[in-house]
Amino acid sequence: MVDERCRVLTTDEVKDIELKLLIEFDRLCKENGLYYVLCGGTLLGAVRHKGFIPWDDDIDVLMPRKYYDRLLNVKNIDLSSLPEYVELASWKSGSTDYPFIKLIDKRTVIDSKYNDDRKTNHLWIDIFPIDGNPESDIELKKLYRKSKFYRRILLLKMARLGQGKSFIKRAMKPALKLLFLPVSIKWICKRIDALAKTYDVESSKYLGGVVWGYGTCERIDKESFLHPVSIEFEGHFFNAPSNYDEYLTNLYGDYLKMPPVEKRVTHEMMAYFISSESI
Repeated sequence: MVDERCRVLTTDEVKDIELKLLIEFDRLCKENGLYYVLCGGTLLGAVRHKGFIPWDDDIDVLMPRKYYDRLLNVKNIDLSSLPEYVELASWKSGSTDYPFIKLIDKRTVIDSKYNDDRKTNHLWIDIFPIDGNPESDIELKKLYRKSKFYRRILLLKMARLGQGKSFIKRAMKPALKLLFLPVSIKWICKRIDALAKTYDVESSKYLGGVVWGYGTCERIDKESFLHPVSIEFEGHFFNAPSNYDEYLTNLYGDYLKMPPVEKRVTHEMMAYFISSESI
């Protein structure tokens, strides 16, 4: 339950907080020699709108595995410059149930309709690893199929009972959650992370987001991906892969064309500000 004294955040305030998290993350990467790029809907928003997609309310970035692992293990990383209300959360530290890193603002709290992850119920930006992908389409599908299997179990374990987009889903959740009760969330995260490292980045021609993401369509040429360009997002400039046109086309097709209204979906959640200080 959310304290009634918490102030409900508007969509614009949510976006402003997330943008500030991205600015802090960009600075952290520059100070520690870490490579990242905007990805997914955030990159699409930067290219098509020079900022957030109007109906979107989150920020995603990708990091090549060697940089991501440094951040995951906090190896030779100086976090001291982050504001005290900003925290790096990961499954490895036990501070989130997701198999990737989140940068969160602890002055906020969210109430999600379908998700019951109480460890990181704060506004966030998602930080995903990008790993080596096989050249064989058959092996590629096999890799992502395994990842999707573990992700489904994880999301089921995190799912809120009594909620679901259909009666069947609502009815089946209790039995399925009971079935996977012996399987720990941390074990699933560890399994997904290990699976993602099946193909070494250095020896791979292609990269892709195996841990989380869009699936096989996200496979991208490594050399071009590792060469960044600067791109505008909400009046600031961040890294994007030089082959962002190929990446976005793979994900969205004609990405400059606006999708139909029924596909303009957002996270079903309420966000609150719980600090006495200003945003």
